[in-house]
Amino acid sequence: MQDNVILPQWLDNLIFDQLGAKYCRSNADMTVIDWDKNDILNYLGTYFPRSYAESYCIFSEFLTKWPNRFMNKTELSVFDFGCGTGGEIIGLVDALNNLPKLKYIHIHALDGNYHALRLLEHIVNRYSDKTNYSIILDVIPLIIEDFYDFDVLSSVLEEKYDIFMSFKAICEFVSKERFEHQNAYTHIARKYHSRLNDDGIMVLADVTSYNDVSQEWLPRMMDLGLAQADCRIILKNDGYNQTFVVSHKKKQKDISKIAWRIVSPDNRCCNVGLQIL
Repeated sequence: MQDNVILPQWLDNLIFDQLGAKYCRSNADMTVIDWDKNDILNYLGTYFPRSYAESYCIFSEFLTKWPNRFMNKTELSVFDFGCGTGGEIIGLVDALNNLPKLKYIHIHALDGNYHALRLLEHIVNRYSDKTNYSIILDVIPLIIEDFYDFDVLSSVLEEKYDIFMSFKAICEFVSKERFEHQNAYTHIARKYHSRLNDDGIMVLADVTSYNDVSQEWLPRMMDLGLAQADCRIILKNDGYNQTFVVSHKKKQKDISKIAWRIVSPDNRCCNVGLQIL
């Protein structure tokens, strides 16, 4: 399956003309948390558009297949774990634009890179002028080094969420062995599965590469991790990954491939069939 997206013109102009984003593709494992301002501007021009397209298509598909899930919601709460510059956040709120009763979105966005968070705030502020509902953004500048930092984070997150999402961030925890030899997907799924509202969803998306540190394919790690966490997958990409294509002024038909899973807190049904690498 292939999804083609054109970056909205206002967003294209904002990130490239006003914020100075650069297109600079790299196939190396990304550890965005360590990057300086110039690195983040390269990330903004290269990976922000991809994350926007991936998120917009994934959430649009979810809302098509589960049309009643958020249909009557007037408010939504979102937690983005490892938000970076927020391409997936803008993709999400664009996909939510068709919800007829939505008036308010409260987004908690966690990341350890200060430069990325500042760009995210600027972009969300500009987007707020272009939508019919109100967006409240709370950034959480926190570096997750170990299990203790999760306890610190839990102390400031008192509510439950309609949407928990993490796009291409958990791979960094795998590469840096943040959880020793534990499966990072298992740990994060167990930690935040219980923080979902009854009709909430958890969306995990990640790159599909082989990780040299874990010596495992990341989609396989994700599936095994979610199974170990006893999560019910209600929607996922076909096969090993899904191809997304996004076009903007710096690159036509830029391609990304990710694996993604959507989890429901309702465990009364079994998981859909998993396809393991």
